[in-house]
Amino acid sequence: MELLTEDRQKELLAQPESGMGYQTVEVVLRDGKSLHGTVFNTEYLIYPGEPVDRLTRIAEPSQRLMMLERKELGLGEEIVELKVVPRETPAPSRIRESSGPQTTSSSTGASEAPEEELEGGEEFKRYCAFANDRRVTATGALLPNTYATTAADAQHIQTGSDAVRRYALPNSMPAVNEFSIHPPAKKTILKRGVVQPANGQPGGGVEVIFVNGSPPQTVTGPKQIPPLP
Repeated sequence: MELLTEDRQKELLAQPESGMGYQTVEVVLRDGKSLHGTVFNTEYLIYPGEPVDRLTRIAEPSQRLMMLERKELGLGEEIVELKVVPRETPAPSRIRESSGPQTTSSSTGASEAPEEELEGGEEFKRYCAFANDRRVTATGALLPNTYATTAADAQHIQTGSDAVRRYALPNSMPAVNEFSIHPPAKKTILKRGVVQPANGQPGGGVEVIFVNGSPPQTVTGPKQIPPLP
């Protein structure tokens, strides 16, 4: 597991998400070796086979220091390149969910969906395990190629663990931070789809990609929701 430097984080913030709060990446090391992994909130890189529950510990400064001392946590010194790779596309799901004013017509993930212009006022939600969601800027904007869901679909979410299941998140930490998004109509480009089963989770929720992000003062929060029922 690696704690990524600020420069590496900036590289990842300029690249698309793979889902809400995470990026699937290819890592090139100094010795030329290529590995795959998952980056959470652009900060924490976990390689396959490593326990995801380490994310719970790393959030505590004292635990983070202990992990560094025990060499359970690196600082990414050997990394020379980080590149987001397309996520695998499973067979299309039969699930279709209402997304408020429109209905999701595609049963595939949002990354495979066509772009559309937001026609009217609509609210969206985003769930994250981390309150300092790096895809939300200090001015209340969303970065390009950031995932969210519709407010209509978010009615299914009562707890952070609900969000993990419905949006098939690879992070077992409950996504307890709920952000609200109110983008402008006619100026917002979206891609809508249905979350496919992945990461041992059923999926089935509506997922939305903000292709060009959203302007300042369109994102508020986070509001805390319970982690578990």
